[in-house]
Order: sequence, then C-alpha cells, then structure tokens
Amino acid sequence: MLLLTEIAGIIPITNEIEAAIRDKFVKCDYMKSECLHEAGKVAKDLYFIEKGLVRMFYHNDAGKDITYGYYTEGDFITVPDSFFTQVPSKYHMEMMEDGTLYAITLSDFNQILIDYPVMQRLENKTLRTFLLKAGERITALQFQSAQERYDTLMDNQPSIIRRVPLGTIASYLGITQETLSRIRGRK
Repeated sequence: MLLLTEIAGIIPITNEIEAAIRDKFVKCDYMKSECLHEAGKVAKDLYFIEKGLVRMFYHNDAGKDITYGYYTEGDFITVPDSFFTQVPSKYHMEMMEDGTLYAITLSDFNQILIDYPVMQRLENKTLRTFLLKAGERITALQFQSAQERYDTLMDNQPSIIRRVPLGTIASYLGITQETLSRIRGRK
C-alpha cells in the first residue's frame, strides 16, 4: 500500500497507527473523466493517489477551462482552502485516467490527529506541499516565460505530456495550444 509507504517516510508507523490509517482511509476506484470535486461545493475529502492522475481546474470569467495543477501517484490532493475551512470551492477536480485513490473525511482526519498526535507531521507536510506548489505556480506565471514554464513542467512532471491532452497543458502554462505546439517543436 503506497499510502502506508508514503506516511512511513514521514513518521514511524506503529500497529495502532497502521490500523487507524487502514480504517479511516477508504479505497476508491475512479474512471477517467470522473469528477472528484465540483466547484461551488465544499471539499469533503483529502485524497491520496495510489494510481492515476488528477487535474484541478477552474473556469475563468469567460467560461474557459483553466488547469491549476496535476497530481499523480504519491500525491495528496484536495482543495485545501475548502477542505480545511469547509467553505465552497472555486475549483473542480477530475480524473485524467483510471485510478485508485484513498479518501479520508475531515472529521476522520482530525480524529486521527487527536488519537495520534505524531500524525500532525503528515498534516504539516501536506499543508507545506500545498503551499509550496501554490507559490511555485504564482512565481511561474509572474516571472517565467512560456518556454521556461514548459521546461519546468517537463523537469518536474515529465509524464504529464504523455498522460493528458495538450489543451489542458496549454491552459496550465497560460498559453494557447498553438504556442505550446511551437515550443514543443523547438525541442
């Protein structure tokens, strides 16, 4: 179970903690294009991706679909501001391929934190990862050229180019699909 391996890299897992993780994280199989979360609703679950790829996106004022990020095997994913504060989200999350995820509700997550305070290290790492990814996203859009954003994506998540449609990659990079084709043609 990749989830246990990931958590064991953060904290020592006792038999009691393993039992709690197995009890509270529910295994879910999803199909490609299946919606994990809809904008306008409260994010009810924190997911761990065992297998598959999830895209987080929103619709801008013109109704255009804009990709915020991609999440793959070994990643925790939710809409953090919605999940942790229980307010409606502006983001959608969808499966980009068939996958297996483990889901935990906020109340179950909080109960694990109460029962096993060492698990707060998992919460801290998860929040830190969300924060750093958000910071990287803002920095990329403000300070990098389209070519640099593409290069960064290829350095950090090279499998994305083979796993998702180019239109979603272009929207993630903040460019048109034609510009993306030109950038890829230079390689």
